[in-house]
Amino acid sequence: MKSSLLLALLMMTPTTEVVVREGESLAQVAQRTLGDKGGASELKALNGLKDDAVAPGTKLKLPGADRARAQSVLETARNAVKQADAKAARREEAVAKLKEAEAHFQSARYEDAAQAADGAWKLLSASASQPTAFTVAVDDKGTTTVKALSGQPVRVEAEGTTRPVYAGESVRVEKGQPPPPPRSPLAVPQPTQPADKLRLSVQFAKGGLGPVTLAWQAVEGAEGYEVELVPARGEKRVLTATAAQLRLTLPAGAYRWSVRALARDQHSESSAAHVFEVAEAEPKSINLQVQPSKWK
Repeated sequence: MKSSLLLALLMMTPTTEVVVREGESLAQVAQRTLGDKGGASELKALNGLKDDAVAPGTKLKLPGADRARAQSVLETARNAVKQADAKAARREEAVAKLKEAEAHFQSARYEDAAQAADGAWKLLSASASQPTAFTVAVDDKGTTTVKALSGQPVRVEAEGTTRPVYAGESVRVEKGQPPPPPRSPLAVPQPTQPADKLRLSVQFAKGGLGPVTLAWQAVEGAEGYEVELVPARGEKRVLTATAAQLRLTLPAGAYRWSVRALARDQHSESSAAHVFEVAEAEPKSINLQVQPSKWK
């Protein structure tokens, strides 16, 4: 069995367009459309731009579905490199292959990126020579659920469409329907409140000072969020939220926090860490004016 990662699905799909808004930079367009300001280099390459300056009203082509598929292969390769022992055989070769894949991706050569990332993964994958373990279950409606347990990706084919299923992943295929396409990786949520390095003066409330609101940009496809809150003194807390904010009461002190998006069978990378400080607000002064009495 060949252990190719998604290459059978790298087919070009029609691209969509976006119109540049007034005062918007290429990085801002990339953030708005791709969820990553670093995607500016992709838009630049995809549209044949010579620099990052774009006039308002300019129509730009956006990547097709091949971007998300290449991104998925890249993420698999990144994890393999990250988890590999520093002394692992062929690790340096895999690192070089991954760098090649990243360069292709930034230049919007998504198929080349996927092929290079696939090569990096193959160099390090400990499971490449192991047999694949998986389960298959069919319910009374004819829906088939395939879950890969270990080893190489399982190839699921239905209605002329092939879909790989990776270890730890499951796919449901409705009767008479092709397998669903791989889901796009979740974007990294961006913290918006409080501003980084902000000192908050808040009133005393039951259980601490507050309320303190932690907020971030909502991520498309996210079913929830996980916030890591680390006080300067005390233990780390991991909190979950269904909306793009949390309201908390906290002891006075300094805090570092980050957030990541969650969905079934996947999660995004954590956001860049932001810091803030909570201090008790000065009590409001009350001015009492005593009027002279008219009574004698």
